[in-house]
Amino acid sequence: MTGGGRRLTWQLLRLGHAAHHGAEAGRTRFAALLLASAVLALTFCSFVLASATWDGRAERGAARTPALAESGEQAKALWSRYWDSYEGRQFTVVVIAPLEDDAPLPPGVGHWPAPGEVLLSPALAEAPRAEGFAQRYGKAAGRVGGEGLASPGERLAYVRPTADMLRTADLEKITGYGGHWIPFGDLRVVGEETAMWALLAVLLGLPALALVVAAARTGAAGRDRRDALLDALGAGRGARLCVDLGGAVLPVTLGTLLAGAVLAPALLSDVRLPWIGYTLAAADVRAAIVPVTAAMVLAALTTLGLVLLLRPAPARRPGTRSNRPTSAQAGPLKLLALGAFPIFVIMAVFSGPLLGGAQRSAIAYLFAVAGVWATLPWVLGWGAGRWSAKAAGPARRRGDPALLIAVRTTAARPAAVVRLVAVLVVAIGVLGQAQILSSLLSVMPGHERTLGPAAESAALVRSAHQGELPRAFRSSLPRTARVVALGRMGEGPEAVRVMQAPCSDLSLLDLPCPPRGKQRQVTLGDLERRIQGAGPGPAGEPVLVRSGPVEPLTEGEGLQALVFEPGGSRLDLPAVKRAAHLHLSAKAGVQGLRESAEQPSELSHQSRWIPFLAALGAVILLLAMAIAATAHFLRLARALAPLNVLTGDRRVFHRTAAWSLGAPLCAAGVVGVGVHLVLVQPVTGGAYGGEVSWPLLAAMLAGTALTALVAALVGGSVAAGRAASWVPRPD
Repeated sequence: MTGGGRRLTWQLLRLGHAAHHGAEAGRTRFAALLLASAVLALTFCSFVLASATWDGRAERGAARTPALAESGEQAKALWSRYWDSYEGRQFTVVVIAPLEDDAPLPPGVGHWPAPGEVLLSPALAEAPRAEGFAQRYGKAAGRVGGEGLASPGERLAYVRPTADMLRTADLEKITGYGGHWIPFGDLRVVGEETAMWALLAVLLGLPALALVVAAARTGAAGRDRRDALLDALGAGRGARLCVDLGGAVLPVTLGTLLAGAVLAPALLSDVRLPWIGYTLAAADVRAAIVPVTAAMVLAALTTLGLVLLLRPAPARRPGTRSNRPTSAQAGPLKLLALGAFPIFVIMAVFSGPLLGGAQRSAIAYLFAVAGVWATLPWVLGWGAGRWSAKAAGPARRRGDPALLIAVRTTAARPAAVVRLVAVLVVAIGVLGQAQILSSLLSVMPGHERTLGPAAESAALVRSAHQGELPRAFRSSLPRTARVVALGRMGEGPEAVRVMQAPCSDLSLLDLPCPPRGKQRQVTLGDLERRIQGAGPGPAGEPVLVRSGPVEPLTEGEGLQALVFEPGGSRLDLPAVKRAAHLHLSAKAGVQGLRESAEQPSELSHQSRWIPFLAALGAVILLLAMAIAATAHFLRLARALAPLNVLTGDRRVFHRTAAWSLGAPLCAAGVVGVGVHLVLVQPVTGGAYGGEVSWPLLAAMLAGTALTALVAALVGGSVAAGRAASWVPRPD
């Protein structure tokens, strides 16, 4: 480029900045582009941070994985693990004991705990005192460092049992760490990285792009007039692009820098995400500083590219003499959307029967649902245009200028209705589908949805302990707690459950007490629902009841017992877990019956990311809707300003805004909720179907009504304010 060309380009950029700053809606567009570029940059960075988090967790998980001692190798330590639970989530407890003085320490462990001591991760060490983690596995002697945790919020404990308890569990011989054994901790239950990318793309990426589009379209009318003027002066397409670029570079740059400032704290310290409770590791963010910077630059370039691609073409209609708005012709995209909408609805409702269920039906259903929400705004715009054409006559006969103006404008420009309601409709679809998907993932096969308080009155204990129940275990239980041994007789379909305890404890469960050496077959009835089929053997079948000591009943297996509170009182579960871990076995498993019914996996916990990201996406969509509505307000104000001279009634502006802005938004909200109820019918009801959240639907309707009210009030006020200062001016 020559020196003169560079000077001209620089002058055009400066001209664009000055023109956009002083144009109609210039400040609104500046703020919108700044906000949109910041949101898009943060969205792009979220993809990078997700990958960095997955890589960091995998690296730290591999470093702490034990290396098993091969034949002929000298073992340095004994190692094993088991599951415990807290707040409906399972976590790993590692049992470890050194065999040599130079035994290597696990990553994140600064010193060997003494026998009977435990090291806790910060998430467990900071748990409520009632959980008793400081005494549950032994005496707390320190914390696990961040380099030994998959993520800063991981729940993990390293236990060194006493010599007596060490003999109660089978442990693996290891030579060190960094082996190729099965990973443990959160790495066993973490989802696929591609699934998170898909959620980010749908729930954050699309709303962020919608926000950029709304920001780029702000002030389109003024840009159209300026474009026509530059065209008349002989400016080419490149020159007009430079002018548009000059108006967008500064806000986009500032927005990108704002996104960097928001991410800066994550470089210095771990950041806990609100509501979801996940802690982002600062080490992972620092490791990804170069990709994060590249993502921010790419986001800025994407925003500028969309600003240039979405330049409104000058609307030239040579030969048109009438000043009445002319109806927009149905383009191919509109016709395609109107034709595809019913097909998508039918596919969503009947995808299961048509495709035979399973994965194909799920994919087809999600595709159809996305198609419905993508085409619904066009259907609403078409319906608004049809209704407006028919409503113009009655409005004219009644002499209602506000309604007449609104319906004439809507009939002429139904695309304006599409732009106005599209974001609201998509927000309803995103929130509704996220709630249903989260509900589906939280339903676990084989367990009841709701449990009575009796489920909190008992716990199932499993251990390798042989022989009669130790006195130390009984004395460590809550004072009123009782214990019944569980087991089975026989194998396969012939297996029968057995329950055995002293008569005094059996009577507290309303069970008979046969003489020593005898047994009695009974049906548990209500007790079956209380214990949730605990213990080995087929649930719901008769049980053999015997009187005797609490001891292992199944041949070749350890002790299995039911610890319960008489009368259905709440059982102190942390106290039972502590007693089992300290006096039964180093790897004793204790599971409350409510836990066994509600937390067989981490799936329901991981599904919380869906409503979390959906809520963020909905906020972004609401920002986009606010920007689109603001642009609509300004166009409406400019068009209605001359009415102040013709009518002399300022109330006409508020009534016109109510019909032009409030009514379409209210109709879109009601129709959107109704369409959502139709779409969720195939995946609701039944044993494992999702549940519709009626409070959420009520909240969406209330939010729609509030949005419509605010839009009508602000639009009418802006139009009235513009009208008060309006004076005729030449075009």
